[in-house]
Amino acid sequence: MTDPTAASAARRRMLRRRRRAIAGFVAIVLLAGAGYTAAVAVAPVPEPTVELAVESPQVLAADPGAAQAVVDAQSLPTAIGWAGGEAVWSNDDTPYPLASVSKLITVLVALEAQPLEPGANGPAYTWTQADRERQDYYLSLDGVAYPIPAGTEVTMREMLQFIFLPSANDFAAALAYWVFGDNDTFLAAVDDWKTRNGLESLTLVEPTGMDERNQANAADLVRIARIAVADPTVREFNGMQSAEMPWGVGTIENTNPLLGVVPGVIGVKTGALNVVGYNLVLAQQVDAYGREIVHISVTLARPTKEARAESGAEMLGLMAPLPQQFELLPDGATEVATVTTVTGERIPLVSTDPASAVLLPGETATLSLELGEIDTSAAGGAAGEWIADTPTGETRIGIVTAAAARQPGFWWRFTHPAELFGWG
Repeated sequence: MTDPTAASAARRRMLRRRRRAIAGFVAIVLLAGAGYTAAVAVAPVPEPTVELAVESPQVLAADPGAAQAVVDAQSLPTAIGWAGGEAVWSNDDTPYPLASVSKLITVLVALEAQPLEPGANGPAYTWTQADRERQDYYLSLDGVAYPIPAGTEVTMREMLQFIFLPSANDFAAALAYWVFGDNDTFLAAVDDWKTRNGLESLTLVEPTGMDERNQANAADLVRIARIAVADPTVREFNGMQSAEMPWGVGTIENTNPLLGVVPGVIGVKTGALNVVGYNLVLAQQVDAYGREIVHISVTLARPTKEARAESGAEMLGLMAPLPQQFELLPDGATEVATVTTVTGERIPLVSTDPASAVLLPGETATLSLELGEIDTSAAGGAAGEWIADTPTGETRIGIVTAAAARQPGFWWRFTHPAELFGWG
């Protein structure tokens, strides 16, 4: 027979064990819940995802076809280009007699060997009897010469004034033979200069241009003009309309028919010879949408002085509309991307400033988007940069958030563990 007292004690012990087990389970659940709550409360919010609204990188190019069309429309040898560039557009690759354009090459080669600072007089040269005899020779051929007595001292500055303004043959020869000693040494220097500058069509046999075997094509003359306008000393003399000279010579004037007539014209050289006609290498500095550029045109074999001036002016006019302005970023709030936060909120990323580029035919500009750590805590938070690489240099434009992101609250954190912890 079972003892009622013992049975009752056993039931009480069993109930106590059940209560302790339940209490332990509840404690475990509560502890686990407390850990989860703490974890979701402090877990870092995942980085937002980014979707580009524009292509990166972007390459923009100015169509070279319009430049080629300009020269193709000319019936006589013509070429154009721009200072600082590499491309040249020409309608005729034939080398033509240079005439006095040869003197530009003579000066450029001589200035490499005997530099002259802008505004300086430079060293003095004593006129020789050989120089005096050459003067008579050039005059006999209807060349340009200014006879001065043997023994006269002439500064390098005075030589360059005579060469560039009235295109004096005697002073061009004197400069070449003073600097290099004789014609063979001068020609060797020209050949070296020609090779270094990639002027395949150029041939010189003497320094003045009186010999028709001095030749080059129009495209190479654009390349030579680029070298000339980049030289501040040459630019100084090219820009002189007139000068007062000693020895009873008086006023000498520049043969460039457009200098002082067409705005912005800065040189470069004229030439005329019976076998070819009238040549003109011309440079004009202009403002194109805020970018300073230099047009270069070469017109060869024109029938008269008047036709030479007209062709030069015409080419400058035709070149004027060829530079193009590209709006890289049209305004200061161009949307470039969208970020999506972990909560699904979408925030635009916008540029801080507008950006544009002025491109010459054949030039390109590249826009690249470089995003970094994105600050979504406030409107205007840093997000990265646009990098605009253009012919005039590199520009960086900031990218920022258009609005602040709402931070996820506790309840969203508590109910979205997969998003918060990145569980798949």
